[in-house]
Amino acid sequence: MRSTPSTAWATAGSPAEPATQARAPEPARARLSIRAKVVLVSLALAAIPFVGYGYVREMENILRSAQEQRVIATARAVATALHDRPRLLEFSAGDDGDGSSRRPGARAATQEIEQILVGLRRASSRIFVIDQQRRLLAIAGSLRQDAPAQPEVAGAWGWVQARLLRPLWALLLERPPEDFDDAIPEELLSGGKEVDAALSGVPASRWRPTPDGRAVVLGAAHPIWSGTEVIGAVVAEETTNSVLTLRNRVFEQLLTVTLAVFVLGAGTLFLFATRLSRRLRRLRDQAEHAIDPRGRVRRAFRASGDSDEIGDLSRSFATAVDRLAEYNEYLERMSDRLSHELRTPIAVVSSSLDNLRTRAIPQDAQVYIARAEDGVRRLNAILTSMSEATRLEQTLATTERERFDLGRVVSGCVAGYTAAFPRHRFELALPERRVELDGAPDLIAQLLDKLAENAMDFTTPGEPIEIAVAAEGASARLSVSNIGPLLPEAMTDRLFESMVSVRSPARADAAGKPKAEPHLGLGLFIVRLIAEFHRGVARARNREDGRGVVVEVIFPIATPA
Repeated sequence: MRSTPSTAWATAGSPAEPATQARAPEPARARLSIRAKVVLVSLALAAIPFVGYGYVREMENILRSAQEQRVIATARAVATALHDRPRLLEFSAGDDGDGSSRRPGARAATQEIEQILVGLRRASSRIFVIDQQRRLLAIAGSLRQDAPAQPEVAGAWGWVQARLLRPLWALLLERPPEDFDDAIPEELLSGGKEVDAALSGVPASRWRPTPDGRAVVLGAAHPIWSGTEVIGAVVAEETTNSVLTLRNRVFEQLLTVTLAVFVLGAGTLFLFATRLSRRLRRLRDQAEHAIDPRGRVRRAFRASGDSDEIGDLSRSFATAVDRLAEYNEYLERMSDRLSHELRTPIAVVSSSLDNLRTRAIPQDAQVYIARAEDGVRRLNAILTSMSEATRLEQTLATTERERFDLGRVVSGCVAGYTAAFPRHRFELALPERRVELDGAPDLIAQLLDKLAENAMDFTTPGEPIEIAVAAEGASARLSVSNIGPLLPEAMTDRLFESMVSVRSPARADAAGKPKAEPHLGLGLFIVRLIAEFHRGVARARNREDGRGVVVEVIFPIATPA
């Protein structure tokens, strides 16, 4: 009865998992490079403008408070200059405002008050005086002011400021209006809270919008005394444009500095992350190339001389690779040493058994001698298998290449198999033309011996072993196919590794007799070594009909001379 794949194949090298159980794929994870992470971390610099914004807003409140105190002080100073001068206000009240006078000296009194106002007012401020009947006596100054000129900076930075930054800041910041209605509202004189308070003897201040609502005006009113009687009031006014202008200037400087710091900091971090990533990639590449596909250490790991953590990691890797190389070399030599050391005691045991055969031994003791001889034979087979791969690698290093016909070598080997193994049936398929390779024909014969031996071990009794050579473009394909147990999916990529076998411990041969020969998993490993020597690749797969296994080796065809 034909064996099923689950019982006929055993996976050496992975005892913890069944051969047919595939490892579940790991879930995909979003991958962020170190540079991306550093750029994200650099976004913490964006907190600078928020902190600066709070600082500027606090500064604006302080400036508004200082402006209010300054306007109040101006109104107080003008009122002090007009204290106890009732006749000056009375004469000014007699002026009708169009140049004519209903009282002698009214125009002169108005001019005197205006001179006082002009002398005490500040730029971009307006001061006017009213009497107890809320009549406007004199006025000086204007709430409007020219926009301050932006300082020009020469060079590339000046171009960046003028062409890029200032238009950007203009979109983000509220500019103080330069054109607004600065007329004195009638309701201010007739019912303004600060005016009412001043005429009642209490200084007061108030923030109010202009009639068109485009600007904010700070007004402070102070009473004018004549003895104990309030005879009028002084009103001093300023817009908040100067505070807004100063606030915007500070904001622009803050945003400009923040932007420069952010760009410089992010750029520096990006360059640092790039260098860090480059060093880590170099370390990764060295670690990957320190061990070749066969698992051998190349001793190609160069330790970094940097004094940081990556340098320490590089030196640790270099030390670990050196130790692995020494241990790998020890393991490679161990098979030869073990083989050499065991040959002598095995030879002694073998010769002793031969001597016992010449003596008269009871019949019931003959079975023990036969078992001992079988054990010695198996030990010799194990030692031969252990040293075969090592000897082959040494042979490959000194083998000279020649051009030969692959079909001729294969046909000669198959003829030998037919004569040596009559219980098996071999079928050969060759191409019509010559298929020449550049290499060693003896090694190809050794490779085919391993493939044929492997096929004979697993083929179903009575079924043929198919050996074929085919030319496919610039490549030649040598395949050996047998009907029998299938390969476990998890083993298709590992069959050609050293010390890996899929043979069951109780595997029987084609005649049903348990096989006594040990198998160390080196047969297909030797196939891979020979294939790589010929710049080829070996692979195994299940047959398309699902009835067996195909092992094939792809070689590059030798170029015409």
